[in-house]
Amino acid sequence: MAVFCKSQKETDAGADMEQRRRQPVWKAESRRKREKRIARLRRRIIAYTVRGIVAAVLAVMLLLMVCGCLYIRDFFRKDHKDSALKADSVREAVPGVEENKPDTEFPEQEKYTVVLDAGHGGEDGGTVEQTATEKEINLAVVLKMRELLENQGICVVLTREQDIFIKLEERVRVANGEKADLFVSIHCNYYEKDSSIYGLECYYCKGAEDGKYYAERILDTIEKSGEIVSRNAKPSGYYILKNTTVPAVLVETGYLSNYNERNQLISGEYQGKLAQELVEGIVEGLEGKAG
Repeated sequence: MAVFCKSQKETDAGADMEQRRRQPVWKAESRRKREKRIARLRRRIIAYTVRGIVAAVLAVMLLLMVCGCLYIRDFFRKDHKDSALKADSVREAVPGVEENKPDTEFPEQEKYTVVLDAGHGGEDGGTVEQTATEKEINLAVVLKMRELLENQGICVVLTREQDIFIKLEERVRVANGEKADLFVSIHCNYYEKDSSIYGLECYYCKGAEDGKYYAERILDTIEKSGEIVSRNAKPSGYYILKNTTVPAVLVETGYLSNYNERNQLISGEYQGKLAQELVEGIVEGLEGKAG
């Protein structure tokens, strides 16, 4: 029994010594791991800091470039404006020399706005007769009119410039919202009971003196040219005429029910003549109102 106890004590003592020898190694390994983690963390912090500094420098450089470009643009604009003013003053200082201006361009204080409305559109084709579709003719004439009016220095607003459907209320809203000097709606006529009837007609709201004035001016211009047959100016209760708060006319450019006039209306050349005559009438009306 004594031998057994002595052997057990020696065994326990040996285990304690082995445990004490291992403990410092474990702690050393833990310390090295912590140091590695700290080193990695430091490297990440340094990397992110460097990236942040680089990004900030780039942002400052970009901002300086933008500011420089804006300064240069403003400088040249100012220089160009000053040069133009100097040139104008030189022209005014030379006696006997008058500045040439287009006869048809309105003075700066007399800018006009005309709203052009191509009738129908989209699923609403208007009158369709053989190869003639009213919505297409209306839009073609309106686009030609816009170009001619803009060449005269007049601001033009369209209710539609492509084949889309627009409610009558929206067309009226555009005219009233723009506070237009004139609203012109373009359509084609049709009379199934008598295909011999033809000619351009112009409508205005009953009791609207401004509308009547423009309708008569347009027809007078067309009659003077002699190239397009016109009928007369008539009062009407069309929705767009009754609900616009600006001078408004509705032009029926011709009868699709008449064979000859239908063929004219689908012709691009004739559409150009129509646009020209209508624009001349509109311009004369605007100039007449201006006094």
